[in-house]
Amino acid sequence: MAEFVIQGKELISKIVKEHGSGAIVYVPKQWAGEKVSVIREMEYDVKKLAKSLDREHRIVYSYYVLDLVHRGHLLQMQNAKATAGKNGISVIGILTDQAVMEKKKRPILSLDERMLLAQAIKYNDFVVAQGKYSPLPNVKNICPDVLMESSSHTKNNIDEAKQVMDKLGGKVIVTPYYPMICSTEIKKKIREG
Repeated sequence: MAEFVIQGKELISKIVKEHGSGAIVYVPKQWAGEKVSVIREMEYDVKKLAKSLDREHRIVYSYYVLDLVHRGHLLQMQNAKATAGKNGISVIGILTDQAVMEKKKRPILSLDERMLLAQAIKYNDFVVAQGKYSPLPNVKNICPDVLMESSSHTKNNIDEAKQVMDKLGGKVIVTPYYPMICSTEIKKKIREG
């Protein structure tokens, strides 16, 4: 059981257990009489999430390292949610450390921290771990209607994504990359002081 103190509030992370016709989470006895909110944080298991998604609405998948949240990420997430539509579902993949290290250095923040950051952003409906730098393994499991790609990725990667999405009956939307507000530039400015 992990415990955190966030702005004077306590958060306990537990597994919800079946109970009668519903489910239950036990909290510390000293919480009796207090107002408590139960929030579904995230889903690590892509296959489990894929089975639970409402297929009547548009599903959009986008993916991030999210070691440092900036305006470019928020614009991409906002675009993904707008593409999904009012009742649509925006699923966000957060690259695992191993996935990031396929192309970049190890992230500073842990996967759990990065996934919690993503879950806290209002544009994201579901957050899943992405075990490869390529989104295609997650895409093949989730079968979204739309895959959001960045113009920072290679033409070959985008073409491959388009082929996979065509087979799934979906499409790829390529959004602009903002080089002046990327994590690399922000980290460089921090190092330079």
